[in-house]
Amino acid sequence: MTRRVAIVGGGISGLALAEAIERKSAGEPIEAVVLEAEATAGGKIKSRREEGFVVDDGPHGFLDKEPLVFDLIDRLGLRGDLISANEAAARRYIVRAGALREVPTSPPKFLTSDILPLTGKLRVLFEPFARGRPDGDESVWSFAARRIGRQAADVLVDAMVTGIYGGDPKQLSLASAFPRMREIEDQYGSLIKAQIRIAKEKKQLPARAGQPAGTMHSFKDGLGQLTTALANRVTVRTGFVADRIEKGERFRVHGSGEPVDADAVVLAIPAPATASLLGPHAPAIAEVAGAVPYAPIAVVVHGFDASAAPALDGFGFLAPHVEARPILGSIWASSVFPEQVPAFTLMFRTMVGGARNAALARGTDEEIRDHVRAELAALCGLDRDTPPRLERIIRWADAIPQYEIGHAARVAAVDALEQEVPGLFVTGNAYRGVALLTCVADAERVAGRVVEALARA
Repeated sequence: MTRRVAIVGGGISGLALAEAIERKSAGEPIEAVVLEAEATAGGKIKSRREEGFVVDDGPHGFLDKEPLVFDLIDRLGLRGDLISANEAAARRYIVRAGALREVPTSPPKFLTSDILPLTGKLRVLFEPFARGRPDGDESVWSFAARRIGRQAADVLVDAMVTGIYGGDPKQLSLASAFPRMREIEDQYGSLIKAQIRIAKEKKQLPARAGQPAGTMHSFKDGLGQLTTALANRVTVRTGFVADRIEKGERFRVHGSGEPVDADAVVLAIPAPATASLLGPHAPAIAEVAGAVPYAPIAVVVHGFDASAAPALDGFGFLAPHVEARPILGSIWASSVFPEQVPAFTLMFRTMVGGARNAALARGTDEEIRDHVRAELAALCGLDRDTPPRLERIIRWADAIPQYEIGHAARVAAVDALEQEVPGLFVTGNAYRGVALLTCVADAERVAGRVVEALARA
């Protein structure tokens, strides 16, 4: 008898999960059906060409640190459309004292840079002698201040957190938001010692084609090519807004139109929606798992003729919170992926809002537009009088989950769901990682658990 899995949510997590379930169930008749509320699947990962520019609604690229993603790309036949970031993208900038400063990429460059005052740079050098980690769930900022000093925490680490989470490093949990940093401290005892040891180990390893290198990738027509290809590979029912799950001998998912009967259900939707559907079945778990806060983001996409600003030569810039800028930063998309813009043009992807400036993301289009144009003029030399060839504002009220102190309890609650309500599972970026890579990896993990559970039933 064919078993059915209903997957609520057609973003990258739900789509990758459906593909993984059907692949892992070879020999077992299991059908996966994705239930997506919007008219098209893809969630935040959608792309389109406008005026010759590739406009990504959500993320602009992904790093090549997860082989599972490249395996998926190959299965979908997308390898030929894959593009790598321009070498210029290795140059990144931070706003300091109202100007862009290049982020140094080596110890000598760091010592001679003006990104931190001399006292801040000397404090970083004392990192190997930092005190040990305190008990409990340490914040990202506390970890950075303890190991490399307050000045570096307020500038370098704050900017990194801004770029990934749009969040507040004083609120985010190190163990949940940056688990690798905690592992490095435990394993090597020092970040500097770890950097030296890891670099030495890499030199001793033979070079392998295709091994992870930390390079940014996308597709010729944007990241949406990935979700579109996935949606075409699996079964998707769009326009289905799930509002209730009924549990009997099987599950029944109620929503827009005919209900869907299934032997297992996976929720791949934002935390508040997950909590709403879980409530009747596991109220305690729903309360904990649904309490993940989100940072709102407005993404402003601009396309200009190349004459509108000096040449962009790098990935872009981020603004630490201490700079008190009305934007979080801007990606110089035309420098990163030149294939995605017309010849002799510039493209900016500027972020507004975040956990600490949420009100700015909720401003009017005119307010947001004025903030961005003024900042690009002040920091990048953009001629404010030059009309854009393209201008789009993309708003996300629930853009990025915030893994704040205590987040591990939410993950533990989700892990306990399978035992409390057999056949009911949760995945998505609200719990184990916000990046595309981690969403695909978690979908692969959950797919294995679903197939295993159905095999036992």
